[in-house]
Amino acid sequence: MRPSTAIAGAALVVMTWGAAADAAAYDLSNRSRAIGEARQLREDSPFAPGLPLTRFGRDSARFEHELRGKIKPVWFLLTGSASAREGEASTGKLVANEVYADLPHGKDRFALGKKILSGDVGYAFRPIDVIQREQRLQLVPPALEGIPSLLWERFQVESAWSVVWANPGRGIAASPRDDESLALRGYSRWLGADLHGVTRFSSRYRTEAGAAFSAVPSEQMEVHASFLVQRRGERTAPLAEPAAPADLLNPDLAVATTPARSARKGLLGLTWTLANGWSLLAETWWDGTAPSSTDWSTLATQTERRTALRGAPGVPAEAVSGAIAASTRMFQAPSLARRASLGRVSWTDPGGSGWSGSLDWLRSLDDGGWTATAALGWEADRLRLDAGMRVFGGKRDSAYGLFPERRVAYVGARVAF
Repeated sequence: MRPSTAIAGAALVVMTWGAAADAAAYDLSNRSRAIGEARQLREDSPFAPGLPLTRFGRDSARFEHELRGKIKPVWFLLTGSASAREGEASTGKLVANEVYADLPHGKDRFALGKKILSGDVGYAFRPIDVIQREQRLQLVPPALEGIPSLLWERFQVESAWSVVWANPGRGIAASPRDDESLALRGYSRWLGADLHGVTRFSSRYRTEAGAAFSAVPSEQMEVHASFLVQRRGERTAPLAEPAAPADLLNPDLAVATTPARSARKGLLGLTWTLANGWSLLAETWWDGTAPSSTDWSTLATQTERRTALRGAPGVPAEAVSGAIAASTRMFQAPSLARRASLGRVSWTDPGGSGWSGSLDWLRSLDDGGWTATAALGWEADRLRLDAGMRVFGGKRDSAYGLFPERRVAYVGARVAF
């Protein structure tokens, strides 16, 4: 049995024991959510020949039901979902997002099982979120899925630290968040500011170390920053030039993951909040592991060369489409721009009507690409309704100008029980 499996099993055993020991020591809540997304492809996309082999441009819908609560001393979050996507068969799944035993002992607290371990001060980008590695700025993200781990925390009046053994026994997995790692996290309150620090070691990245702070210099203003250094990193990039036609048609060579030594990430931001319900957020960041503007320009050039091979003697159209589809993996990178800024204006009705809205503008400082996102929400008692749209644009060879979709619109409804 793998150690991570043993951890989950042990947590379930403790949950059963806890329920038997104190039948009244439980708390349960339910909520359901339905989301629909409509996606429009870019009419002049250079990736058009390969897009039918991808999920770009396909409308989708999903229904989720969450069961959250505790049966002392075990906390859990279970999600059952059913989803349908245009051109695909509908699917369903049940995910244990969290199942962990929380065992306090004096100033110490021990956790065993699967737990969400997010941590950073940023909104759009989180450099020191090195354990959970939460993907930010999703339109309607599903519930986070926790990390199998052993956790030891110690709390004091104005400080805390924790040791996390994540994904025991897995070694290097398919995704960095699933790698086995050992991390030390710390928090301290100093001169009115919140200070955070983290050090993580894994076989993939070796040592990662970073720090963050958040301070409130006035009632209306908050400032925050975070910074991370990786001994090793990884970046996604297109096939290096020059390339023979045979290489251009090889889907395994379309996009490669290459090492990035001494990679650095950093973020600086502030929020300004007014009593009338308006709030302004501004952030700018650097991600040394993201594709560069040259990478995106190279991808655009290679896509044109692949498309030009259609109809050439001895070149199957399926080979061209497959290689172009494989090259769109570039858009799955955690960050699409090395240098970017986000401005966000949001409003919540202080009168208690339940209405809220926001407008986000994200711009790549490397190549001029951008996204704009508008959202509107209404909430009353146990019901919440949401609707919004995101538009992609910019220069033709920029990351967001190349994005295969022109816009995405969504609607959602959530009911709590």
